[in-house]
Amino acid sequence: STENRLTYWPVCVPAKYKHIYLSREQNKDAPVLSSDMMKFFDEMYKADSKSPLVSPTCFKSHKGLPPTYFQICGLDPLRDEAIIYNDILKEEGVKTKVDFYPGLPHSFWSWWLDADFTKKYQEESLEAVKWLLEQSQ
Repeated sequence: STENRLTYWPVCVPAKYKHIYLSREQNKDAPVLSSDMMKFFDEMYKADSKSPLVSPTCFKSHKGLPPTYFQICGLDPLRDEAIIYNDILKEEGVKTKVDFYPGLPHSFWSWWLDADFTKKYQEESLEAVKWLLEQSQ
């Protein structure tokens, strides 16, 4: 698979990253995905927050995972989860690629279809798929 929707619970943020895990608080009132919406999804999902199937940072090792692409939105409560997971993967030798969208909320491309930043997102998505495919050669 070349895509993974990443969400994990604060319980699995490694101790050395807790000082940078701020986005859930900083972006609690963000448009599109607020802390109230996050709470609703968490309550509906009812997952075991310590399971590595729910929170990939709970796995003991990430070595040998395929190259991974991240699109990180600056105004997303999940921002720091992606940043931290990217760092963990890189530390364990996994190739990663990151495109960052400062000041934009979670899934902005679904709301502002004709905006220049959405066009940029679409172009970078295509480039990232090419990059992922090139990594398998």
